[in-house]
Amino acid sequence: MEKKLTALCVQSKKDFNAQGKAIIKLAKQQGFIAITNRLSLFIDKTCRRWWFADKKSGVLLSAEYGLIDKEAINFLTNEISV
Repeated sequence: MEKKLTALCVQSKKDFNAQGKAIIKLAKQQGFIAITNRLSLFIDKTCRRWWFADKKSGVLLSAEYGLIDKEAINFLTNEISV
């Protein structure tokens, strides 16, 4: 069974990078291109924004304003949380 991913505005650069890699991996498995506004920069405890595009057509699939880390994971795993 696949490990459940939880998304938080993380506290360390290591966690920040690990969460980003997990989102990119999930997107790649589903045939998406993951685009973010922040790759390895860890300025403060804010979340980055993600956009996803179809790998074949290049059409943007996610919201225009981008999805924060938690929303991105929910989008990729088709989970709805409150």
